[in-house]
Amino acid sequence: MGGTTNREIPFDKQAESHQVEWRNNQKELEGVGKGWQNGVQREHILPARQWLLGIWPPIRNTLDEYIRASGIQPNAGKHNLKSSWTQCANLFFPFRSYPRMAAVLAGFLTQQLGVKVTRIESLELEYAAPGNLEPERLLGELGGKRGSGQTSPDVAIIFGCEDGRSGIYLIENKYTEHSFYDCSGAKKPLSKIHSEQGLTPNPDPNRCHNAIRVLRNPEEMCQEQTWGRKYWSVLKDTVNKGVIQQRGCCPALAGGYQLFRQQALAQGIANSGLFDCVISGVAYDARNTALITCFRSIGLGNFASGWRRLFNTAVRFHCFTHQDFVSYIRQSSDKLCQMWARYIIARYD
Repeated sequence: MGGTTNREIPFDKQAESHQVEWRNNQKELEGVGKGWQNGVQREHILPARQWLLGIWPPIRNTLDEYIRASGIQPNAGKHNLKSSWTQCANLFFPFRSYPRMAAVLAGFLTQQLGVKVTRIESLELEYAAPGNLEPERLLGELGGKRGSGQTSPDVAIIFGCEDGRSGIYLIENKYTEHSFYDCSGAKKPLSKIHSEQGLTPNPDPNRCHNAIRVLRNPEEMCQEQTWGRKYWSVLKDTVNKGVIQQRGCCPALAGGYQLFRQQALAQGIANSGLFDCVISGVAYDARNTALITCFRSIGLGNFASGWRRLFNTAVRFHCFTHQDFVSYIRQSSDKLCQMWARYIIARYD
């Protein structure tokens, strides 16, 4: 019998093994016990109070202070070494904290987006736009906060261009997840959170399998719309009707809930005219084939190229891999960038 190749092992299991290996090689983690998550204790989970030990040391204090000052709600599983929230902080927060690293990030965006980015104005985790663009007003999401109960992109990069234009790039970061999750309104049994909010259950989830009918009459066909959420209202004039009809079901139902919400947020921001260019996208691991192919059920083989086909809009959908990001940054001669790259490569294989 032949041995199991690395490609035959699911990526999330590969990542778990690597995180255990990484942990065992860290002197500061010697004597730190195993942590618990969802009633399970595992070696790749740190004790919840010691989650910062999974963060790049130079940003630990500033990240901790940023969380307190901004009022964001980090993911409850941030002490899990496989956490995409923690990975997101490790990947992107240093470019907020250190201006010299931000300059290198501007070069990466120039390469990726095809526009000359000259400065990074701001980089935010769990982004929420101000005023009328906040999720409660724009999307009808009541009772949430940054990072919990509302559409808050993992990262928002606000930048300026050589020609004087301004832009915002909304990024969902994924590590080992298999999809962008199914729509919460498409299930007949209500979750505990939705029950506590007094929301009504979906009387007919089969409605979600006819995207064209949902598009034409979201008030009667979409349970999210019944709950007061305005995703379809914001997006309805941008939908590529031919492609949607071919796909069949609502894209939020088929593992695209997070992308659907982020698309609506990006479109609302674009409609406001606050920025000259608005980009929505995903940063992901190139080895995560489960995520990459998560829309196969609706005929979109690769989410990065497939999702943009669903909409005709000035909002760009642009994705990049963690590998491309780290590869670009490590080419910099800046010593801090080099130190960061060594940590990220060791941390995430």
